[in-house]
Amino acid sequence: MQRHGIVLLGVLLTGAAWADPPTERYGVAADFKAYPQANPKETLASVVMAADAKRYDYLLAQLADPEWVDARVKAVAGGFKEAVEETANRLDPPRVKLLRRFLEEGELETLDSTATFRLKNVKDRVVRLHRLNNRWYLRHSNKP
Repeated sequence: MQRHGIVLLGVLLTGAAWADPPTERYGVAADFKAYPQANPKETLASVVMAADAKRYDYLLAQLADPEWVDARVKAVAGGFKEAVEETANRLDPPRVKLLRRFLEEGELETLDSTATFRLKNVKDRVVRLHRLNNRWYLRHSNKP
Protein backbone atom coordinates (compact mmCIF):
# COMPACT_ATOMS: atom_id res chain seq x y z
CA MET A 1 0.00 0.00 0.00
CA GLN A 2 2.79 2.41 0.88
CA ARG A 3 4.60 1.62 -2.39
CA HIS A 4 1.51 2.62 -4.45
CA GLY A 5 1.41 5.97 -2.65
CA ILE A 6 5.06 6.63 -3.54
CA VAL A 7 4.46 5.74 -7.20
CA LEU A 8 1.38 7.98 -7.31
CA LEU A 9 3.32 10.83 -5.72
CA GLY A 10 6.08 10.35 -8.30
CA VAL A 11 3.57 10.46 -11.17
CA LEU A 12 1.96 13.62 -9.78
CA LEU A 13 5.30 15.36 -9.31
CA THR A 14 6.48 14.36 -12.79
CA GLY A 15 3.23 15.62 -14.36
CA ALA A 16 3.58 18.92 -12.55
CA ALA A 17 7.10 19.35 -13.88
CA TRP A 18 5.88 18.87 -17.47
CA ALA A 19 3.13 21.47 -17.20
CA ASP A 20 4.03 24.96 -18.36
CA PRO A 21 3.37 27.20 -15.38
CA PRO A 22 1.69 30.53 -16.11
CA THR A 23 4.36 33.13 -16.67
CA GLU A 24 4.46 36.69 -15.51
CA ARG A 25 6.10 39.47 -17.50
CA TYR A 26 6.29 43.09 -16.40
CA GLY A 27 3.97 42.26 -13.50
CA VAL A 28 1.25 40.89 -15.82
CA ALA A 29 0.33 37.24 -15.29
CA ALA A 30 -0.62 35.05 -18.25
CA ASP A 31 -4.32 34.15 -18.48
CA PHE A 32 -4.56 31.32 -21.01
CA LYS A 33 -8.28 30.81 -20.41
CA ALA A 34 -9.23 34.38 -21.27
CA TYR A 35 -6.49 34.86 -23.90
CA PRO A 36 -5.52 31.49 -25.43
CA GLN A 37 -2.36 31.20 -27.56
CA ALA A 38 -2.31 27.55 -28.64
CA ASN A 39 -2.50 28.37 -32.36
CA PRO A 40 -2.22 31.45 -34.62
CA LYS A 41 -5.98 32.02 -34.92
CA GLU A 42 -6.49 31.85 -31.14
CA THR A 43 -3.61 34.24 -30.60
CA LEU A 44 -4.87 36.81 -33.08
CA ALA A 45 -8.33 36.54 -31.51
CA SER A 46 -6.71 37.13 -28.11
CA VAL A 47 -4.89 40.20 -29.47
CA VAL A 48 -8.19 41.62 -30.75
CA MET A 49 -9.93 40.83 -27.43
CA ALA A 50 -7.13 42.49 -25.45
CA ALA A 51 -7.28 45.57 -27.69
CA ASP A 52 -11.09 45.74 -27.39
CA ALA A 53 -10.77 45.52 -23.61
CA LYS A 54 -7.98 48.14 -23.67
CA ARG A 55 -5.66 45.59 -22.02
CA TYR A 56 -2.60 46.96 -23.77
CA ASP A 57 -0.46 45.89 -20.81
CA TYR A 58 -1.57 42.29 -21.35
CA LEU A 59 -1.11 42.53 -25.10
CA LEU A 60 2.50 43.68 -24.70
CA ALA A 61 3.44 41.47 -21.76
CA GLN A 62 1.86 38.22 -22.95
CA LEU A 63 0.71 38.32 -26.59
CA ALA A 64 3.40 40.29 -28.42
CA ASP A 65 6.84 39.02 -29.43
CA PRO A 66 8.79 39.01 -26.12
CA GLU A 67 12.10 39.90 -27.79
CA TRP A 68 10.60 42.93 -29.56
CA VAL A 69 8.78 44.06 -26.40
CA ASP A 70 11.94 43.77 -24.28
CA ALA A 71 13.90 45.84 -26.82
CA ARG A 72 11.11 48.45 -27.02
CA VAL A 73 10.86 48.71 -23.22
CA LYS A 74 14.62 49.37 -23.07
CA ALA A 75 14.39 51.95 -25.86
CA VAL A 76 11.66 54.16 -24.37
CA ALA A 77 12.46 56.42 -21.44
CA GLY A 78 9.45 55.37 -19.34
CA GLY A 79 10.02 51.63 -19.71
CA PHE A 80 7.06 49.25 -19.84
CA LYS A 81 4.52 51.90 -18.82
CA GLU A 82 5.51 54.16 -21.71
CA ALA A 83 5.55 51.23 -24.15
CA VAL A 84 1.97 50.41 -23.07
CA GLU A 85 0.89 54.03 -23.65
CA GLU A 86 2.59 54.00 -27.04
CA THR A 87 0.69 50.82 -27.97
CA ALA A 88 -2.61 52.31 -26.77
CA ASN A 89 -2.04 55.34 -29.00
CA ARG A 90 -1.16 53.23 -32.05
CA LEU A 91 -4.00 50.72 -31.69
CA ASP A 92 -6.76 53.16 -32.59
CA PRO A 93 -10.22 51.86 -33.61
CA PRO A 94 -9.42 51.66 -37.37
CA ARG A 95 -6.32 49.51 -36.68
CA VAL A 96 -8.22 47.21 -34.34
CA LYS A 97 -10.96 46.93 -36.97
CA LEU A 98 -8.32 45.93 -39.54
CA LEU A 99 -6.87 43.32 -37.15
CA ARG A 100 -10.39 41.92 -36.73
CA ARG A 101 -10.71 41.70 -40.54
CA PHE A 102 -7.45 39.75 -40.71
CA LEU A 103 -8.84 37.39 -38.09
CA GLU A 104 -12.27 36.94 -39.69
CA GLU A 105 -11.45 37.13 -43.42
CA GLY A 106 -7.72 36.56 -43.63
CA GLU A 107 -6.05 33.63 -45.30
CA LEU A 108 -3.69 31.92 -42.90
CA GLU A 109 -0.39 30.47 -44.03
CA THR A 110 1.52 28.49 -41.39
CA LEU A 111 5.10 27.31 -41.84
CA ASP A 112 6.86 25.54 -38.95
CA SER A 113 6.95 28.21 -36.25
CA THR A 114 5.65 31.18 -38.26
CA ALA A 115 2.19 32.18 -39.40
CA THR A 116 0.98 34.95 -41.70
CA PHE A 117 -2.55 36.30 -42.15
CA ARG A 118 -3.25 38.01 -45.49
CA LEU A 119 -6.27 39.80 -46.90
CA LYS A 120 -6.89 39.55 -50.65
CA ASN A 121 -7.65 43.25 -51.08
CA VAL A 122 -4.95 44.56 -48.68
CA LYS A 123 -1.58 44.10 -50.37
CA ASP A 124 0.59 46.36 -48.21
CA ARG A 125 -0.14 44.76 -44.81
CA VAL A 126 -0.02 41.33 -43.22
CA VAL A 127 -0.23 40.05 -39.67
CA ARG A 128 2.67 37.85 -38.62
CA LEU A 129 2.92 35.54 -35.64
CA HIS A 130 5.56 33.13 -34.43
CA ARG A 131 5.65 30.21 -32.05
CA LEU A 132 8.00 30.17 -29.11
CA ASN A 133 7.85 26.99 -27.03
CA ASN A 134 4.12 26.16 -26.96
CA ARG A 135 2.75 29.69 -27.38
CA TRP A 136 2.11 31.88 -30.43
CA TYR A 137 2.98 35.59 -30.34
CA LEU A 138 2.17 38.59 -32.47
CA ARG A 139 5.32 39.59 -34.31
CA HIS A 140 6.13 43.22 -35.01
CA SER A 141 6.90 43.75 -38.66
CA ASN A 142 6.75 46.64 -41.09
CA LYS A 143 7.17 44.37 -44.12
CA PRO A 144 4.22 42.99 -46.12
